Order: sequence, then C-alpha cells, then structure tokens
Amino acid sequence: MAAQCVRERLAPGGFGARIWEAADRGDITHEQAPLIVRSLLTAGVDTTVHGLGAVLHAFASHPDQWEALRADPGLARVAFDEAVRWESPVQTFFRTATRDVGIGGTVIPEGRKILMFLGSANRDPRRWGPSADAFDLSRDPSAHVGFGMGIHQCIGQHVARLEAETLLAALAACVARVARIEPTAPPVRHLNNTLRSWESIPVRLHPA
Repeated sequence: MAAQCVRERLAPGGFGARIWEAADRGDITHEQAPLIVRSLLTAGVDTTVHGLGAVLHAFASHPDQWEALRADPGLARVAFDEAVRWESPVQTFFRTATRDVGIGGTVIPEGRKILMFLGSANRDPRRWGPSADAFDLSRDPSAHVGFGMGIHQCIGQHVARLEAETLLAALAACVARVARIEPTAPPVRHLNNTLRSWESIPVRLHPA
C-alpha cells in the first residue's frame, strides 16, 4: 500500500499529485503526504462503493423517490447522502475516551474503548422523526454521521460525494428515458462485521 502512495507512482494532476504539491508548498510535511494519499485511497473506496450500491437499492425499492429524481435531477447529491444515512455503509466504529466522560448517567472511564453504532444514530427517530426508516429525498440528510463527525470525519467523504455525484449525474441525464429501476432478484448481502454492503443488486432499467 505504501509503495502506491509515493510521488512517482501517482498520475500527474490527480488528487495524490496535488497532495504532494501541497507538501512542496509547505502546507504539509513530505512525511505526511503519503499518509494522506493512503487515507484517501483507503477511506474513499468502501464508503463510495457501498454508498452507490445503497442508492441503486434505494431507487429500486422506492420507485416514488426515483420519480422525485426524475422531476428534479438536482437532487442527485441529496440522494447519495440520504442513501448513506439510510443504509450507513459503515455501521460501527471504535473510539477511545481521552478522559472520563458522562453519557446518559454513565461514566465512560479514560482509556476505555467506545463502540459507536453509526447505523443506529442515522435511524434514530429522535433526530429523524417517525419516518427515520424511510428513504426520502424530501428530507435534509446533511446531519447524518455516516462519514463520522467532528475532527474524526472521513477524509475520503468529499471524494466519495464527487464520485457519487458524477455517476448520479450520468443517470440523471437519462432519467427522462428510464421510467423505473426494477429489482430482478432479491439483493444478496455481503456479510461483514463493520460494513453494510452487498454481493449483488440485480436490477433492470425500464424505458419510459
């Protein structure tokens, strides 16, 4: 992995090359550059792949929301974030308490591991209301924690959004000709302790 992050292995003009250019400018150190490239390479893959899978699954299982996108292709970015909220490709994540913290009447001691259930937070009806389990493009999903929160936010999330928006924009260009996305067989999950993902999502595009 480290060998792929050195300057010589990166395409000119790409994200990785620009990170090395930032090191040349002194914005970051040359020791940090390959670590940041590696972070983008690793953090921007699974969330993107499974987030896009979530979008396709959502539109196939919620034809009314596909109609909403057809009516307003500008909802492409909202659709990706709502899919990440709804499916939460990264379901859980560990953190370590740096000091004693009181939560819900319980003290988590300094140094203890904390298992955060991101998928649960993204379906919490106290935040998302009674329709928390629904995929709904009329809601504002921007407060989801599918990419983490605060200083621990996923460094690859902007790459994931850019890739998703590019794909969805291409779909939006043909939505006038696609009446619906129909499942042709039940989707098959890929079992993983951390990720909510699929082995396959068989669908068929029906022309308008």
